[in-house]
Amino acid sequence: MSTVDETLALPPAPASLPPAGFPLLASVAPLVAAGLIWMITGSAFALIFAVLSPIITVASMFDSKRSGGKRRRTESAAHAEALALLRTVITDRQSRWRDEAWQHTPSARNIVRGCAAAARWRQTDATLVALGVGPAPSGIRLGGASAPNEHRELREWASTVTGAPVVVDLTSGLGIVGPMPLAAGVARAVLVQLCFALPPTDLGVAIATDAQATDWDWAAQLPQAVVTPRRLTLLLRTVTSVHPLGGEPDRGRLLLAVATRLEDLPPGCGTVVRIAGPTRAQIIRAPNRAPPLDFCPELLAQAEAIDFAVALTEQARAAGMARESGALPTTLTLAELLEDGTDAPAITGGTAPPSLDCPIGVGRDGPVHVDLVRSGPHAVVGGTTGSGKSELLTTWVAALAATYSPGQVNFLLVDFKGGAAFQPLARLPHCVGLITDLDAATATRALASLGAELRYRERTLSSAGARDVTDVRLTHPLPRLVIVVDEFATMLGLFPELHALFVDIAARGRSLGVHLILCTQRPAGVVRDALLANCSLRLSLRVNNRADSQAVIGTDAAAELAPNQPGRCLIATETGEPVLCQVATTRELDIAGLAAAPMSAPPVLSAAGGFVPRRPWLDALPPVVTAADLASAEAAASGFPLGLLDEPERQRYRVFSYDPEIDGHLLVIGGAGSGKSALLHTLAEAVAGAAESHTGIYLVTADVESAWDALARLSTSVETGQQTAASPRLVLFDDFDSVCARWQPEHRLAAVDLLVGLLRDGPAAGVHVVVAVQRHTSVVPGLAALCQSSLLLKLPSVQEHLAAGGQSASYTAALPPGGGVWRGLRVQLLAPVAALAVPAATTLDTESDALPNSLPTGGPLLIVSSSPTSAATRLRTVLGVPVLELAGTSGPAASALLVSGEAGQTDAAGQLIVVGDAETWQTHWTLLARLRGPTANNTAASLVFDRCSLSDFRLISHRRELPPPLAPGRGRVWVLHPNGEVTRAILPD
Repeated sequence: MSTVDETLALPPAPASLPPAGFPLLASVAPLVAAGLIWMITGSAFALIFAVLSPIITVASMFDSKRSGGKRRRTESAAHAEALALLRTVITDRQSRWRDEAWQHTPSARNIVRGCAAAARWRQTDATLVALGVGPAPSGIRLGGASAPNEHRELREWASTVTGAPVVVDLTSGLGIVGPMPLAAGVARAVLVQLCFALPPTDLGVAIATDAQATDWDWAAQLPQAVVTPRRLTLLLRTVTSVHPLGGEPDRGRLLLAVATRLEDLPPGCGTVVRIAGPTRAQIIRAPNRAPPLDFCPELLAQAEAIDFAVALTEQARAAGMARESGALPTTLTLAELLEDGTDAPAITGGTAPPSLDCPIGVGRDGPVHVDLVRSGPHAVVGGTTGSGKSELLTTWVAALAATYSPGQVNFLLVDFKGGAAFQPLARLPHCVGLITDLDAATATRALASLGAELRYRERTLSSAGARDVTDVRLTHPLPRLVIVVDEFATMLGLFPELHALFVDIAARGRSLGVHLILCTQRPAGVVRDALLANCSLRLSLRVNNRADSQAVIGTDAAAELAPNQPGRCLIATETGEPVLCQVATTRELDIAGLAAAPMSAPPVLSAAGGFVPRRPWLDALPPVVTAADLASAEAAASGFPLGLLDEPERQRYRVFSYDPEIDGHLLVIGGAGSGKSALLHTLAEAVAGAAESHTGIYLVTADVESAWDALARLSTSVETGQQTAASPRLVLFDDFDSVCARWQPEHRLAAVDLLVGLLRDGPAAGVHVVVAVQRHTSVVPGLAALCQSSLLLKLPSVQEHLAAGGQSASYTAALPPGGGVWRGLRVQLLAPVAALAVPAATTLDTESDALPNSLPTGGPLLIVSSSPTSAATRLRTVLGVPVLELAGTSGPAASALLVSGEAGQTDAAGQLIVVGDAETWQTHWTLLARLRGPTANNTAASLVFDRCSLSDFRLISHRRELPPPLAPGRGRVWVLHPNGEVTRAILPD
């Protein structure tokens, strides 16, 4: 163990006291005071004060000396206490360093006693061995000394750790010189440490042919004492003067030589140790160690070494590292494995077998079989990258397919490494599905359907009164379903909520015939105890640490498997010790042969009986849903059918219906082309075609005039009580937000107030509203809160989907038209039918809604236009009648016009038409007032507003209420009739 330099500070030594000075001022002051008093008073008694001068001087000197001594004692005590604390710190750090050093390189005595089991086959710094006990540098330095010799003994004591292991590196070769019994005892201790640190897969022990048999015969019982290629080989040599050795050691070999004389050691001994006695030894030569080092050697008796060798061999055999006569093959194909297996069971009506026994590899005693039913019912497979996990799963599935028919066992394969490993298995007729991480949507719905599969099997068993899937009372046989998951940890990382589902499957799967094979690199911490408790069958390939090995098979053996031998696997059951085997490899040719074999051909459901594998989940909703699809799905309890709802957790499609009485107002949010208009037409058609429905339907298109009129008329009917719950009505607004955007601000605010009032008060009067918008905006405050139900169709971005109240997980960028989310479930609306139209009988008051297309013919027309000249010219051209322009009429002419208007005189066509802009009419306000009054023939004038603003309308009409909005670009005008009613008309073009 390397040392780390660490510097500690020595406490500063107490400072020496300076010599006490003569108190001159204290001596002179009494003399001066006495002289001054005598001079002032003239009394000789004042001179008595001069006697105080020597007394004060002596007292001051004694007091200074006493105070200095006291401070000196205090500082010395503090210094001694600091030194004691420093010694405690140094002792503690030396003790910790010593303990860590012995843990890093345990002594042979502790190894044979079993006190260092945690460091077995540690492989890190494995060639470092402890020769005995001695001093070692601690790396602690004491700084802060004021002189070179200050605390020299303390500094030397702190820099050295006593009782530490004396460590050398065997890579440079080790030679031990001394009396043969003592030297052999040290060599045995070294060999025990090296074999304890390096597993048999990395170290081989070879005994030189010239070595004395009595010295090294015990080493033949070590698991490393096999002549096979290893990373390192230790060559043992015992040298005497009778059998001198020469030559250089081979590359890749460690050398441990024992000799009685220094000159007898062979070349290659970089480290040389001389043994002088049972308690005295010295390293006389070593790399990176200049002066010789004296220490107490560690001796190990031959009997202790033999016991260690026997125990280590048993441990290596349990870990599959001991090379025996029945050695495992390096590779094995599934075809070779199945050649010696029994014939596959015949297909007998597709009933579930009582076991799932099949061979997966070869052990020392022949083929190794696993039974997922009797040893399970579930299995956990662990193994690091490159250990052969995917190959093990492939072989296991292929072996089951070769042994059992599709009517007896089915496979659901889950591969979260892209699906390449399981892709060849998908062609097997046993395989009911392959789920990969490349299609997150399919993976989500398929895994969510597993809970529904459990419920389906429970219902089937309950209806037949069966105990489990092997019960003969089952009228509909249930094959065993084996769910194979590769990279279980990755799946849980993407779908953490599935852990509870797999715990449920593990708890209930035995009687339901559902079995799990969960594979992950590190089962510790991934497969929780609640799930692991039901996984009695454990398989572990090579893992990186002992914790993972313990988590899977309960021993450290899997962490000690050879990294260069993929497919080595330890199989543990509840009834015995782990069994080592070599897993067979499966070629695509083998899988193709299984798929084409007669027994693997998928049976066909017929009148004579047969079995068709049942998939545990439904496909995603089709992009186009027709009425025939609705007929085959589970019908809704009530309402008007609009599409299909996807319920993967129940393995079913359900009809999506809307019932205004139950669902309330409906808000439909969807972008352009998402299917909003098609939904409204489908709903209108469904309401109109319902035989027992008495609901009136009003489909309002995305038109500023139609939407306004519908809101105004419905609000009036609700407020006045004309609309009651006895005659329910459903109103559909299409693209309401785009209509709001085209309204003027005042119309927009008024329309929003009308809609809010209708949403609030409409249900009590039997009015329900469906509002379709393109996005969730603030045009109608609280619209989502006023609508009891919401349907989210496709939106341009996930941000808009979230703003509309959806979840990020439910957003799909490639959603087809008509696809959406209804209360957390995926929905696909009915595809629009060509030439779909709502019957006229289903609309509200169609005749009264019709707008007049011509101007009023009775009475004068007073036209207020932003372009009076253009309007007058157009009217003359179209109507062929004289039109007076107020802008060109002088005062006398206007007076004459006033007289003619009052007398009821008209033009040749019989109607007086006067055109002017708002400013001109305001100038001739007297004329305007007189013309609007009743004439001689009791015909009052109508005001027409052409391309006028609301301010112009209010200026001329003197009315504050809003006129109905006008659709742009259609020649629409406002007509203020003599009775005060404002309607729309079309100005002749």
